[in-house]
Amino acid sequence: MPRRLTIATSGAIIMSDVGRLSCLMWPGISAVEIGSLSTEEDLLAVMDAVAEMRIAWGMHMPLWRSGPHRVPMAAAGLSAVEARSLREDMALGARHHASYALAHAPWLPDHSLPARDAKAMVQQTMRFLADLQREHGVPVTLELKLGLHRDPGVLAYLLADPQGFLDLTDLTLCLDTGDWLLACEALHLEPVAAFEPFAASTAVIHVHAVERGFGSYLWKPIHPSDPDAAPVRRLCQLALSRRSDLTVVFEHTPHLDPGPDYDLKGYRWLLSELL
Repeated sequence: MPRRLTIATSGAIIMSDVGRLSCLMWPGISAVEIGSLSTEEDLLAVMDAVAEMRIAWGMHMPLWRSGPHRVPMAAAGLSAVEARSLREDMALGARHHASYALAHAPWLPDHSLPARDAKAMVQQTMRFLADLQREHGVPVTLELKLGLHRDPGVLAYLLADPQGFLDLTDLTLCLDTGDWLLACEALHLEPVAAFEPFAASTAVIHVHAVERGFGSYLWKPIHPSDPDAAPVRRLCQLALSRRSDLTVVFEHTPHLDPGPDYDLKGYRWLLSELL
């Protein structure tokens, strides 16, 4: 089966201003993933850069810094603010031809909710996002994130019943390699084996390593010398073997950054393993 690998960089969430966009334009990339912008002028500047480079762009919701950063699972459904923010982002993304829209969804602060209740809430969230996908024609991909204090959160439910989760939705998934590795460590699972049921449904991979020596969750660029490099490489290779179209996003504006030489060495190393 012919395969298409899209290589992207990302300034989502921690991009402080559009002036930093130039640091995302690495040689050889074919897309950028952008979110948490401050103004519509910033968005237009991004669109100008994308047009000039003739590359694609993915929308990391919230598009605006003021928007909710997570789409929680809640028995009462999404709040009016959350629903309005998602609708507005999807409409803007469609107008500007985003190749996909990524949401931190569904999100849980911890994994203490009974599985039956969690499943019902997941289904409600998935239905809302699937409706947005149909209305606006922009593919939605779900980035499943850790809960508070590195709790495996919703990932625990996904890993406990992979097929049950996948049966709830036709939406694609985004694998955040850092969150995945930490969740599997918390649940005593081998990360690549645990990912196998989800590989064919994973359209986007956010590539980065994790710094575990701090109380908070800090991440850093991938690098061949890092212990996380081998499992991240294998996760990417597994997803690429199961899909005809995969976007690998190098998140190189991290909490901890040893510098551009470190970033680019990791970037080139992983590409050499995938291409």
